[in-house]
Amino acid sequence: MLRALVVVLILANLGFFAWREGWLGGPWSHAHAGREPERIKAQVHPERLVVEPPVAASVPAMGKDLETADDAPATADSSSAPASGTDTPPRPGNGAAAGRASAVAVAAGPVCLEAGPFSLAEQRQVTPQLNQLASGSWTLQNVAVQGLWLVYMGPYGDAEALGRKQEELRRIRGLQFEEVRSPANLAMGVSLGRYNQEAQAHNALETLRQRGIRTARVVTVRPAQDVAVVRVPQASLAIQRLLASMTLPAGKGFGVCKG
Repeated sequence: MLRALVVVLILANLGFFAWREGWLGGPWSHAHAGREPERIKAQVHPERLVVEPPVAASVPAMGKDLETADDAPATADSSSAPASGTDTPPRPGNGAAAGRASAVAVAAGPVCLEAGPFSLAEQRQVTPQLNQLASGSWTLQNVAVQGLWLVYMGPYGDAEALGRKQEELRRIRGLQFEEVRSPANLAMGVSLGRYNQEAQAHNALETLRQRGIRTARVVTVRPAQDVAVVRVPQASLAIQRLLASMTLPAGKGFGVCKG
């Protein structure tokens, strides 16, 4: 019995060894499982297969392109500027002027620019700076600004007093009014009408007095005045930079002409 068991074990080991070495053949053999010859037979022109080396990283090249792109505006700006003695770049330290120059320089060729409006007093500050430009290259265009007058009541000391006055005015049939919030010196008051001519405001006040309103008066919000707009019809890139470096009243600056 023991001898038969030993014989069976030896035969089993011999069979496993033969299967492992592929001696048995057929699709069930161990050698067939590792090699899978049918996949090799299914290949089409395997001799044409070429293994390419790995592609080098492109980060340095991209970095170079970005650096070139960042430098492009400065290069284009310097090359497009006319070779004129007046075409000087903004002076170091004048950051605000440099910023305005980049905003105003909308085109390399001539462009129409304007600034304003300026009152008569402001024009006296602007004109000496404009004299840096060639004669006839700029103009002052006068514009009439309408005045503004109110038939006004107030100002009142607090919101409660203002509210009482508004409630009183609501009892007058057909009376139109509105609260005034600006300018600051007229805030906490009531307007009974807005007029572009002072005579019209006084006529309206007289009508209101006939209706029993005694404490109203005419106040001037903005007098009628003539102002001027500075226009440079043909501003080259060099002139655009010069205009941007000017210090104009009330923080005004040059922009593209509106019409």
